[in-house]
Amino acid sequence: MKNFLFIFYFLIIFFKLNAQNLYSSLPELTNSPFSESPLSSNKVPFKLYWKSKDGNFLLVNDKASAKKKIKQYQLYYSFLDKPMKEMDFVSMPIHFNTKQPVQITQINEREWLMKFVGLNNKVYQSSLTSYNANKWMEQFLAADKSQKTLKDIVIPGSHDAGMSVLTATGGQQKGTINACNTLTQLISIEEQLMKGIRMFDLRVGKYNQMLYTKHAASDCMEDAIGGGYGERLKTVALGLKKFLQVNSKEIVLISFSHFCEKEAPLKELQDSLINWIGEDQIFKNTAVAIADVPLKQLAGKVILSFEIPNWNHSLFPRCDMTDTSTAFINFRRAYASTNDMKKLIQTEQDFFTKLQTGVSKNDIIRLDWQITQSADEASAVCNDFQDEHLNPLVNGAILLANMIRKNKSIIDHAKIANQQLPVKMNEWVSNKTITNKNKPNIMYVDVAGAWVTDYCLFLLQSPLYHSN
Repeated sequence: MKNFLFIFYFLIIFFKLNAQNLYSSLPELTNSPFSESPLSSNKVPFKLYWKSKDGNFLLVNDKASAKKKIKQYQLYYSFLDKPMKEMDFVSMPIHFNTKQPVQITQINEREWLMKFVGLNNKVYQSSLTSYNANKWMEQFLAADKSQKTLKDIVIPGSHDAGMSVLTATGGQQKGTINACNTLTQLISIEEQLMKGIRMFDLRVGKYNQMLYTKHAASDCMEDAIGGGYGERLKTVALGLKKFLQVNSKEIVLISFSHFCEKEAPLKELQDSLINWIGEDQIFKNTAVAIADVPLKQLAGKVILSFEIPNWNHSLFPRCDMTDTSTAFINFRRAYASTNDMKKLIQTEQDFFTKLQTGVSKNDIIRLDWQITQSADEASAVCNDFQDEHLNPLVNGAILLANMIRKNKSIIDHAKIANQQLPVKMNEWVSNKTITNKNKPNIMYVDVAGAWVTDYCLFLLQSPLYHSN
């Protein structure tokens, strides 16, 4: 019993230590100069950093300034005393770009006032608020008591959520598959949960007679040109169960799609999910549409939605991705399928403009923010590491081609695109492309992490959502 209690308390401590995040207000011009030295002596539990050209993170202090060694002027924060991994540093929106030290003044236990000199040499200020990413739905929505629905709020979502690791490759040309053309995430689903992510896109297949998440162009891996297997589904499910046991007022939404019955029989998949997660933590649906279910009925549950035509099951409600549907959840979205940032932006802008005519009560609006590799990129990137027996001249030629063509991995594309998401979203809200009638309910991204949770909380405190 003592050992059990120790493990339980260790889990709680572990979750708390990994759960501190910041969300901010938009920077506003201020006529007030710095009233005290930058990074004042007030007790600040987080530190600010720049990223250098060699990939290291440099501490912003009262003697620092961004010079040639800085890759970009964007700020990052971390609550850890000694952050080491890239995901220990959370990027702040590019509205906070600065070449100079920053002043932080404490307002109360959870709030600080930040002043900085923008790239235009004008002084800005913004409020920063800390929160527990494990319990943000409890803290900001009082989800267990709320009459709001998922249609009234916005949550961070993860595309191909289980693909933070490449366990194995498959398909007709599996030799062309590598981490750079398959991985969409940097951290596991359990870690994503602790960073505040609440919606997960999963595709499932069998590898070595066990269920895994997967990323492939076809429903069945054997029909695909190539694909990869990521996290083991049992690990994902048990991690989800543990998370909901500790954070009993949070809500998780999962969508399953791209089924291959011969590879992953549906009954086996669903029986396994019930066994691993537990029926008491799975939402049991009796409603016609998601708009009929208040958050208080979802608190502490996971919604396991399945994209299957003519499907009806209380524990596995149906979801669709079409313009009109009778499914319990219809994910309204527009997939740009491009590696061109301008085309992605235009696709999403056109999508939200179209939605201004109205949405249905079962529509969950999803802002799909993915850059897709071109055929050249998908076939070439990282292949210089694919086969150690490959002729060194061939390896060198591929590497040179990647450099000349500026080929990027999925992860590298996402890091660039993700910087633009808050900028374009704020612009669309400002010019009324997005209003209370067509606002997104899911920010659906690659490289999901604390940054997108921070931004969702910023939106939830804005009039776009806060007026509900």
